Amino acid sequence: MRRDARANLERLLTAAAEVFAEQGLDATLADAAKRAEVGVGTVYRRFANKDDLIHEVYAPRLREVEQLAEQAAAAPDAWQGFADFFESSIRQLAADRGLRELTLGGHTQALGWARGTPPDRLAALIDSTQQAMGGHLDTMVRRAQEAGALRADFVATDMMLLSVAVQATIALGGAEHPELSRRALGFILDGLRPERDGPTALPAPPLTPEALVRIRQRGLADQ
Repeated sequence: MRRDARANLERLLTAAAEVFAEQGLDATLADAAKRAEVGVGTVYRRFANKDDLIHEVYAPRLREVEQLAEQAAAAPDAWQGFADFFESSIRQLAADRGLRELTLGGHTQALGWARGTPPDRLAALIDSTQQAMGGHLDTMVRRAQEAGALRADFVATDMMLLSVAVQATIALGGAEHPELSRRALGFILDGLRPERDGPTALPAPPLTPEALVRIRQRGLADQ
């Protein structure tokens, strides 16, 4: 690949990652091309459809999430590995709407962007990630429970349930109150412990009544 072509490709991938992170997978190839300051034709010369671009952008990110889960599942302190992975995965999802749609939204939201083109390659990537993650999460949960640090009725699929709940607090707090998700996570992790001497200190303060009023007003303005 020529040097200028390589530079255009790298600029396009960087731009696409930014656009998908901000707007989600509904963002178009034209959106990515505009951010990269290249023509749409440049995008189509490299990628047959949007599914291929999504694959190129998110394959490294999904591998990174897998590696984090693998490391957490083998952490010397089983509870700390579980808690650290939960927190780091929530931060990653909060920062990237496209990643949220791929990992939490399921195939119905993540696939089929290229009209008339079977999304086999992207589907295979998501399937392999889900299978690998399922194994790592099962190990993470089992080790934490065997250590007596995690309540016995928690199962790996509950991780998605709680991740979605924390993501809701991210949307609620917005840019003004990013600490809300950390407070919610603190409550959740504390509630997952089967035994404790007393409540664990929360990592962020509560909302003030004035802040809650501003959040409600913002929500009404967005409707």
